[in-house]
Amino acid sequence: MNKNHPVYHSLVARLESLRDQYRHHPCERNRYRLVRQEQLIAQWVAASDLPSPTIPPMGGAPAPGPS
Repeated sequence: MNKNHPVYHSLVARLESLRDQYRHHPCERNRYRLVRQEQLIAQWVAASDLPSPTIPPMGGAPAPGPS
């Protein structure tokens, strides 16, 4: 799927909404929803095309690098 596809834009818009929710209310439920949305997008686009995460994992540890 290319970056101009309407479904991609919808998925990314939902991701940004979930990031905002998690930023304001950091709980496990919001984090779960955020991670699931990232996984859903990753199924459809190359990893290099994923929007960069702006929220560190709970506990403040840095996110693991790509393997």
